[in-house]
Amino acid sequence: MKLSELEKGQKAIIKEINLPEELKQRLQSMGLVKDELIHICRVGFLRGSFYIKFSCDSCIIISKNEAEQIEVELLKKGHQHRWGKKRFVDNCMSCCGDDAD
Repeated sequence: MKLSELEKGQKAIIKEINLPEELKQRLQSMGLVKDELIHICRVGFLRGSFYIKFSCDSCIIISKNEAEQIEVELLKKGHQHRWGKKRFVDNCMSCCGDDAD
């Protein structure tokens, strides 16, 4: 599934980033990497942009074209994803505001 297919409030795990190397490296330097858990906070007008949160403290906006190049695995509601010492939980979503769910 592509990131561009996700809806507001959905969570997914990054499976593959198929962007040009320079852009891929830039996203990776911000922490958006393979196996990272993301949360879709908002979807822009006509699905032209995606406001995503990851790592419990990072938020970025990416374009539809970029989102179409990122493969994800959708998480079912209520799923807790764990890796290392990090734990991604619903109350991490403070920057998404009240309309995140």
